[in-house]
Amino acid sequence: MKTLLATILLAAIAAPAAAGPDFVTPSPRPRALAASSGVRDIGPQDDILFAFDSHALTSAAQQQLASVAAWLKTHPRYQIVLEGYTDSSGFQVYNEDLATRRAAIARSHLISLGVPASRIVLVVYGEVAARAPLDPLSRRVVMYATEQSPAAVATASLDRKQALRAVWSERDNALFSEQRTKRPEVVSRR
Repeated sequence: MKTLLATILLAAIAAPAAAGPDFVTPSPRPRALAASSGVRDIGPQDDILFAFDSHALTSAAQQQLASVAAWLKTHPRYQIVLEGYTDSSGFQVYNEDLATRRAAIARSHLISLGVPASRIVLVVYGEVAARAPLDPLSRRVVMYATEQSPAAVATASLDRKQALRAVWSERDNALFSEQRTKRPEVVSRR
């Protein structure tokens, strides 16, 4: 019974959002588009949810990414930010790696759909913003659009939003990565 309930819950939260603002439905805002400043996630926005200890894309996630790729093709001024998160179960270093793998698989899928690498920014939070140790909503990649340059998004994410790492490409396909110099303190877990 517990497994069935968990399966139903995961299926329900893994489905794409039924209402905007996201990359499929029209924005409820008065303006046609209110893209993020790189500091606040205002939209269009969507979440990709993952199973426990997994970075595999579900079919729903692949559909979400296809919608994002199509949206980006019609909005060439915008970049996409992929923020990787995990729940707080397990070790912090492992969770940071898992969050990185989740954002990286979404990036790889977008690139396979024709999105240039220079329009994708990866930002890794790991367990920094986890809700509870095993909260399935903490196991996600948040996607949002922005007009900010990748370097500006990285700086804002590291300085103001407490991200652990940011990775992006420039037009010449050079890969850049910045990391926080001081990790947030971890409260001991029991």
